[in-house]
Amino acid sequence: MKKLISVLLVIVLIVSLCACLSGCVKAKVAVSSVLSIDEHFKGIRTVTAVYPVSADIDAVKDKILADDPTAEIPGASFSYSGVKEDGYYFELKLSFTDKAEYEKIVGSLIGRDTAVFLSRKNTALTQGTRMAEDFDVSELIAWMVSDTAAVEQTKNLQFDYSANTVQIGSDSYTTQSTAAINDCTGSAINHISIKTMNHKSGSYDRTFAFHLPNATYTNDKDKIEAYFLSNTLPEAKYAGWSAEGSDMVYTVIYEDMTVAKMADVTAKLLDTDSVAISYGDIDNASTPLSEGLTYAENLDSFSFIGENDGFPTIRYSYSLPLNTTYGEGSLFEDGRWVSAGAWENDLYTVELNSGTVQLRIPDGIQYRISGIDFSVASLSDSRFRRTTEFLYDADNTAAANYALSYFKAKGVENAAVNTTDQNIICSVSFEGTTDEITSQLVNVFGSGNFMAYEQKKGAFDLSIKTVLTDYVNLGYMLNSENAARPMHYSVSSEGGENIVSLSVDGSETAFTESNKGTMDIKGGCATVRYRGNIPVTMSIIIYITAGLVLLILTAFIAIKLIKPKKKRVPDPLNNPEAVYADASVPEDATDDASENDTEDASSEEKGARAPLAQTTTFSIFELNTLVRNKKYVDEINKDVEQRLHAQSLEEQKHDIRARELEEISRKVYGARTPSSDETATDDIAEPIELEPTEAPESARESADAPAKENDDNETDCI
Repeated sequence: MKKLISVLLVIVLIVSLCACLSGCVKAKVAVSSVLSIDEHFKGIRTVTAVYPVSADIDAVKDKILADDPTAEIPGASFSYSGVKEDGYYFELKLSFTDKAEYEKIVGSLIGRDTAVFLSRKNTALTQGTRMAEDFDVSELIAWMVSDTAAVEQTKNLQFDYSANTVQIGSDSYTTQSTAAINDCTGSAINHISIKTMNHKSGSYDRTFAFHLPNATYTNDKDKIEAYFLSNTLPEAKYAGWSAEGSDMVYTVIYEDMTVAKMADVTAKLLDTDSVAISYGDIDNASTPLSEGLTYAENLDSFSFIGENDGFPTIRYSYSLPLNTTYGEGSLFEDGRWVSAGAWENDLYTVELNSGTVQLRIPDGIQYRISGIDFSVASLSDSRFRRTTEFLYDADNTAAANYALSYFKAKGVENAAVNTTDQNIICSVSFEGTTDEITSQLVNVFGSGNFMAYEQKKGAFDLSIKTVLTDYVNLGYMLNSENAARPMHYSVSSEGGENIVSLSVDGSETAFTESNKGTMDIKGGCATVRYRGNIPVTMSIIIYITAGLVLLILTAFIAIKLIKPKKKRVPDPLNNPEAVYADASVPEDATDDASENDTEDASSEEKGARAPLAQTTTFSIFELNTLVRNKKYVDEINKDVEQRLHAQSLEEQKHDIRARELEEISRKVYGARTPSSDETATDDIAEPIELEPTEAPESARESADAPAKENDDNETDCI
């Protein structure tokens, strides 16, 4: 009984453990890929990603669609189909017409060059299909994977890439996430030898050797010889069979070929369309002082069978002229470049067993220099001329010519080679603003080289302070010998800028000569800075003008303070009221003014005489004031005559009244003298004296006429 209980407990524990483990299993995103092509490699590739129903698709869907890179890739599209029975569907589709277009679309999608190998043969040596790609399905949807992992709700989802199919015509093949098909039979060969000689002059030699077992060659000799002969171009210097031990060897030699021609003969003889050969600055590794060239080749041995229906071994060698520098060769495997092969006495060798080859071999020459001179000239309007001169020994023309060809290949126009008594000089010059020069420097010397220019001016400064900074970074292109060579940096001004000091890596030196200076640089790397100033002509003119204006104003004010004031004479034509309002008695009329004051004081006793005398006196003074300006004499005289005429009429009335009163008095009192009480009218009867003005004769005549008429009337009345 105890044993039974123990067994039951163990079973319960096992079941519980399984349940726990099943609960820990992460949900998966099922990814399937189908590549469907015809015999010409025209077709469609579809990649479908199905998220489980349990996934929080709303948390990641919008981000995946927003990051879709296919919008800018012709032939590629991406869509979201929504939810179906088994999950949420995303679909990537690639459409193409041949293998080259397919490689281009995939390369744009994953961000690197790709290679696809396909062989469908039925020859004397091989029958069947082989295919290989150098990328994985996961790379095609890499942005989906990263977006899913970046969201909290979906970060635990795992992607399953197990379902992959390749359909070629009516044949269908199941593959791994990296396509690889090997469905071939035939007669095995031992190995293939490919030897390449790069003469570094654009000329290449290549020798092929196919090693077949003697038995294989003997069993089907005619078909095998016909097959190889049909794949041999007439340009071959030699083609033939020979026995080497137990092998029969077919050897073909081509000489003095270009890269393109070598690719053609290789593709023909290997019976493949996957060969690609190039030689140049693939990684932008060349400099003016060294060739950073790379020999690159893609090829395959899919048309031949090795042992156990595998791939035959390719024994590959690559040789360079003596004294050529070179780098380590590398192969592209599993999505990355790995070192492979070895160098010995300018000969590189490597064995290739995978059936496909993507090979790179760097080589180049480091040229020896005598020194480097840098110079900057300040022109005008924030423009400069930056010149770099590479100095070589007088007999090192090859180095100078290589540097010149390097600059010309970069599109530099102002590059030239000059000869002096001591050196051959290759110079390159750029002119423009610092931004324009920087773009040229980056193009030629790399991203570590650039220039910057600053200008600062205070509100009252008479000049603009300037700072030019030049970051020199040529150290990476110098070997230890060249890095120790002398290097100089010079600055000068050809415009309106005054350069006052130059510094290298913080060590500053003031100029001993106006606007010129030179300092040493070590190792090809330095931060060079000069300081200067630009006079502001307009500010100087403004300040001088302002000073002169202030000086003149000061002198004017001083003169005004010292010189006595002159009385302003009013303009009677434009402002006649001012003439009367501002009229004042001159200093020589003080006595007359005092007399007028006396008359004003006695005006109450004299009745109407005082105001009349005041009016007459004011009019004559007014006349004396106005006649100073001859231009207005006539108008003033007319006005005065009118005033005198009015005054004469008043005087006539006054005289008539006085005579009437006198006559009445005689009638009343007779000849006796009136008493004190009767003299109240003496002041009225007394005649009015007008002084000091005498009316014109015309006015007196007009006044006498009415007086005579009054006398006649009085006589008639009596």
